[in-house]
Amino acid sequence: MTTPVHLARPHAASPLLLRLAPLAALVAAALLLLLTAAPASAHDTLVSSDPEDGATLETSPEQITLDYSADVLDVSPVVRIAGSDGEVVAELDPEVDGSTVTAALDEPLAAGDYEVRWRVVSSDGHPIEGTQSFTVEQGAAGAPSDAGGRTSAPASDAGGATSAPAETTAPAAQTEDSEGGAPVVLIVVIVVAVLAVAGGAVAALRRKR
Repeated sequence: MTTPVHLARPHAASPLLLRLAPLAALVAAALLLLLTAAPASAHDTLVSSDPEDGATLETSPEQITLDYSADVLDVSPVVRIAGSDGEVVAELDPEVDGSTVTAALDEPLAAGDYEVRWRVVSSDGHPIEGTQSFTVEQGAAGAPSDAGGRTSAPASDAGGATSAPAETTAPAAQTEDSEGGAPVVLIVVIVVAVLAVAGGAVAALRRKR
C-alpha cells in the first residue's frame, strides 16, 4: 500500500513582516540620501594665501598665491584686487596648478589697503569665492600713499611732534560657497524619525513573541 505524500504548503508572509517592508524601504532611502548628500557639502576651502589674510607688507607683492584643500578645476578662475574704496584696481590673470592658484601683478601697487577677491570652481564642480585683505606700506617710488595714489602727509600734534599713522585692522577672510550644501537639519530629522519607527517595530515584534 502506497503512503500518500503530503507536500508542504508555503507559509504565508507574516503580517508583521508586511508592515516592516515599508520601514525597510524608508531606511534604505534615508541611507541613500545621506550618502549622496555628504559629497555635496564637502566643497574645497582656502587653506592658505600669500600674502596672508590681514598681512602688512613693506612693498607691493609681485603675485597673489592661493592654496586650497584639494585640486580646483581650471575653469574661468577670477582674482581681482580692490582698493580701500571698493573699486577694482587690478584684474589679474590667474593660473591653476592642482590646488594652487597664482596670479602675477603687472604693475606694483601703491601704498594702501587692498582686498583680494577670488572665485574658483571646487573639485566637486561647485564654484566657491571669498576675499583676502592686505596692506602695502610703501608704493613703487618708496613714498607712502593711499590706494588712489595720493601721498599722505603725517599728522602732527600741537607740540610739533609727528604722530605715527594709526594701524589699520584688516577684515577677516571670508569664504562663501556659491551653492549651499545639503540640508543637514532635514537629514537629521529623517534619521531620527526612521530610528523611532524602527524602535517601535522592534518592540512590537518582541511583544508578539
